[in-house]
Amino acid sequence: MILIPSRSSKSNQLDDNMIPLINIVFLMLIFFMIAGQLTSSALIKIQPPTSQQQLALEEHEAILLVSASGQLAFNDVLLEANTLTDLLKQKISESDHPQSFKLLVKPDATLEANKLTELLKQVRAAGILRVSLATQTQTQTQIQPHD
Repeated sequence: MILIPSRSSKSNQLDDNMIPLINIVFLMLIFFMIAGQLTSSALIKIQPPTSQQQLALEEHEAILLVSASGQLAFNDVLLEANTLTDLLKQKISESDHPQSFKLLVKPDATLEANKLTELLKQVRAAGILRVSLATQTQTQTQIQPHD
């Protein structure tokens, strides 16, 4: 008696061989979902100034990026410096709580102090009372005494 393999057993065998491959693909997918982080990149590249204070960052209604050359980006939209006050007034009027409107200013570390002062004057002229400056924490380096 000769046994002839049926076609249904071949298709089952192929399906059984695919299961380990599917498992590996799902494991790789889970690994990359956990290991990788997706973050949006800033419209303007800035390097924040350093600070020794380590306060937690609060939630803000708006974010203003300021590059070293004075270029402005408000909530990921480039804008001219002369339109900043009007735009901020509009955002305050659209806010649910205009008195508690919070603005986060992220200046570049190499931005000149007088440019930052002029910018903060525009923010104040718009009526914003709560402004935070974003900084990065300063790493402490130990100085070794020389003998």
